[in-house]
Amino acid sequence: MTFKPSKCKVMTISRKRIPTRPELQIGSTPLAVMNEREILGVTIDRKLTWTKHVSSTASRAGQKLGALRRVANKLDRRGRAIVYKAQVRSVMEYTSLSWMSASPRTLGLLDSIRKMSLRVIGVDVDEARIELNISSLHQRRQVAAVGFLYKMHTSKCPTDHRALLAQPYVVTRPTHSSMSMPSHAFAVPVYRTVSISQTFIHTAVQVWNSFPDKVMLATSLESFKSRVHEHSLSSV
Repeated sequence: MTFKPSKCKVMTISRKRIPTRPELQIGSTPLAVMNEREILGVTIDRKLTWTKHVSSTASRAGQKLGALRRVANKLDRRGRAIVYKAQVRSVMEYTSLSWMSASPRTLGLLDSIRKMSLRVIGVDVDEARIELNISSLHQRRQVAAVGFLYKMHTSKCPTDHRALLAQPYVVTRPTHSSMSMPSHAFAVPVYRTVSISQTFIHTAVQVWNSFPDKVMLATSLESFKSRVHEHSLSSV
């Protein structure tokens, strides 16, 4: 394979104030240094804050919501909900497992779009959840995370993804917390920063460990997600 130096870039991903930036080159051509890069529609910045990506996502979702608002009077409430799910929410959930570790303030941009969407649909939060199956974006990201964890657990995903699966939880010291862990629990990976604790695998494991054993009786991904949804509604 032949690489074209002008199309190759360098980005150092680090939270350090002054990160180390190696001077890389192909042949005698130095590679340009970038602070962010868009790959398959996802903007990755050098500190993994996801601020620009989420902001851009909120802007696109807002445009979709504007289109829904213009035709809202021609649809009933259920019709507006269907358009919201297909056109607005789908934009806000694209590759969400990648950027779900963004700060609450950043993710709040998407929550604002959802709130405006509910006003356009004509429902409050409870009506949206119970009558139209419109739960919070935070909850949907959690369900998506544990859904992928389920696929990792049942070997229904690529090998490199299965390698990320956490180890089964083992009681090392009897405490009230450790003894109350369900039989399907995983050990929560060690983390040192808040941002890491909010990433996909950490979030998925903690949510997974909160489920009762009956949720794990599912025989397929669809059945698992259905049981997770029912458990979530019963816990509200």
